[in-house]
Amino acid sequence: MNSLKNRPPSNGELSRSVLPCLIALLVFLGIALFWQGTGWTQDAQVNSCVECHSDIAEENQGSIHAQQGISCQDCHGGDPSQKDKDAAKAPGTGYIGIPDKKQIVQVCGTCHADVEKMNFYGIRTDQLARYKTSLHGKKLLQEGDTHVAACSDCHGYHNILRVTDPNSPAYPLNVPKTCNRCHGNEKLMGSYQLPSDIFRIYEGSVHGKALFEKKDISVAQCASCHGSHGAIPPGVKQVGNACGKCHLNEYKYFSESVHAKLSEGAKFSECVSCHGNHGVSHPAPALYAQACALCHEPQSPEFQLGHRLEDLIATAQKDLSGSEELAKEAAIEGYFVEQETASLEQMKTIVLEMGPLQHTLDEAKISDRSQKVHDLAKEVADKIDAKRKNKLIRKYSLIPIWIFILVMVVSLWAKFKELKKGLDGSGSEHDRH
Repeated sequence: MNSLKNRPPSNGELSRSVLPCLIALLVFLGIALFWQGTGWTQDAQVNSCVECHSDIAEENQGSIHAQQGISCQDCHGGDPSQKDKDAAKAPGTGYIGIPDKKQIVQVCGTCHADVEKMNFYGIRTDQLARYKTSLHGKKLLQEGDTHVAACSDCHGYHNILRVTDPNSPAYPLNVPKTCNRCHGNEKLMGSYQLPSDIFRIYEGSVHGKALFEKKDISVAQCASCHGSHGAIPPGVKQVGNACGKCHLNEYKYFSESVHAKLSEGAKFSECVSCHGNHGVSHPAPALYAQACALCHEPQSPEFQLGHRLEDLIATAQKDLSGSEELAKEAAIEGYFVEQETASLEQMKTIVLEMGPLQHTLDEAKISDRSQKVHDLAKEVADKIDAKRKNKLIRKYSLIPIWIFILVMVVSLWAKFKELKKGLDGSGSEHDRH
């Protein structure tokens, strides 16, 4: 009897004891899900905006705002819990309907200028303040000009995406096209006496090609120079600051030149005077002849200085190119060119340094670098020439050895023939005996 009490339960008994517990658990979960599902349905039905504006609600679903739980009433006001339209839009609900441009700026600023709200997302909260300082902001908020850009013109309305999303109109690759929606409108730009072909010019520039062809989003686009929310054309004195954000060394050396003093008096527009603005081309030594001629007579000392700087830089680039080709040929011929490669790296560094350094217009400094490149180029050429001569000497030194070997082979062959003839003669005489 005791043995029966102490024996472990069988599989059948265990199943019968556990089964009621499992059934009870499943019933409990089913009820919980039912009530939760009912709650979701009720929550969705509470937003009466969706009943009429289902297309906009669908568009809004993929936006960054929807992902953060921002709904219709947060921007448009009203009471979405009311079924009746009049009650949903009644006074006291804050209903503004479709906001005008001024209201859009203020509504966006309600959150985006709130440090406490934006701090969690790591988003700057000075965007509204910056916008108020921009030409767009001043035109809209001070003059009431509704043709200028506000938040929605650049970011969109309901389907707003993160600026890091490649599909966002504010993504770096898309910014020029977004700006061009207004700045490429000939009629609109004509009313402000502004050009409407800036996008076309930028597209062909060194910056535009890097952005659109190479997809390099680090290069300068509209917002890089003009700013985004605080967009404003840089003045004569501010151009260098805009370009200097990327071209640090060029700006540093420019500040040492005679042109820097002229720019302080607004007589010289820093980078733009030589390179242009939206249509910046890849800088080459030939730019001297074009840029210097804009201000200086061909026979003037200033123009001649530019011509000499052009020659020094072009010579250094030519020396580098020639040395690279020479080293490549030597490597193909089978020579070890480790030392020459090290010299080439030095030459590349100096030539790259000459790019920013030329903005000083200091002929002595440029000439010094050009001479160093020339000396290194001569060193590379001399080393490769010595290797080729050594190889030729080694080839010629083999000629006596090969002649000696040939003589030895002929002598041995003659000796072999002589011995064979003697053996043949001895064999014949032995046969006769």
